[in-house]
Amino acid sequence: MKKAVLTISALLICLCMLTVGCARSAMNLSGNAAYAEEAQYAPMPGAAFNNEKDSDSVDSAADKVNSVLADRKVIKNADLTIQTLEFDSFITSVIDKTNELGGYVQNNDTSGKSYGYSGNLRSAYMTVRIPAEKYDEFLSSVDGLGNIIRRSESVKDITDSYVDTEARLSSIKTEYQTLLDLLSKAETLEDIIKLQDRLSDVRYEMEALESTLSNYDKQVALSTIEMDIREVERQTAAEKESFGDEVSRRFNESLEDVGFGFTRFAAWLIGNLPVLLVMLFFLVALPLIIVFICLKAAKKRRIKHQAAEAERLAKSASATVEPNNSQKK
Repeated sequence: MKKAVLTISALLICLCMLTVGCARSAMNLSGNAAYAEEAQYAPMPGAAFNNEKDSDSVDSAADKVNSVLADRKVIKNADLTIQTLEFDSFITSVIDKTNELGGYVQNNDTSGKSYGYSGNLRSAYMTVRIPAEKYDEFLSSVDGLGNIIRRSESVKDITDSYVDTEARLSSIKTEYQTLLDLLSKAETLEDIIKLQDRLSDVRYEMEALESTLSNYDKQVALSTIEMDIREVERQTAAEKESFGDEVSRRFNESLEDVGFGFTRFAAWLIGNLPVLLVMLFFLVALPLIIVFICLKAAKKRRIKHQAAEAERLAKSASATVEPNNSQKK
């Protein structure tokens, strides 16, 4: 039986080692694949700018890309999850930077620090609208204020939809003007009614298309950046750590957690001492007092009962002695 247990334990240890090795290999492969993909598009050292001609060609290509993007209708959005050690100053800095760049805060929802939960951390969910040309500058400033642990960006090209809507609006406006001309020349009441009904439909469609284009323009002009802001006591490490650094960091964090736990427990104990004393009185002291009173009353009753029994026995003895004395006489 003991040999079988040892065999099973050895098999489990081998299986765990194999699993860890496979996971490590998968991480290395994925990292190598990402590096290979990045290297595929990265210029070789010393080969990208060998002469002025190559530099000029790269600059002209970048200018062409920027020119193409400038002619497109593009909506830029970002979704960030940020850690900060200084929650209040971070929120203030984000609002100030937003106003400085000509944007505005669309939503700001802050939670935390509720009564009865001392020491809890705060969080905020903010939505800001930033001019599209200031989009990259705002993200760079936020990255310098806190630790971005998640960053999701999206670029939506609506050029085709925008052009189609513009073409449709132009066609509708032409039809609208034609209907107005026909209405001015209409002679019968039936024709006037039909033209007015059609004019109402065309006017409604024209207003809807204009509203769509206006909405497109607002989304293109102002980028939407949503931020999930979390107050932390320690920020997540930004760089990859060696084994020794990770062990050292985790050990120090554990010591800090233990110290923090003792501190919070002492604060909780001292802060709730009146409540604990009242609970101690009702749960321990009061039952002991009641038991003591009951025992004392029982003892008194027992002593009283013993005294009454002794008195009764004494009376019985004296009653027995008196008849005997009478008989002797």
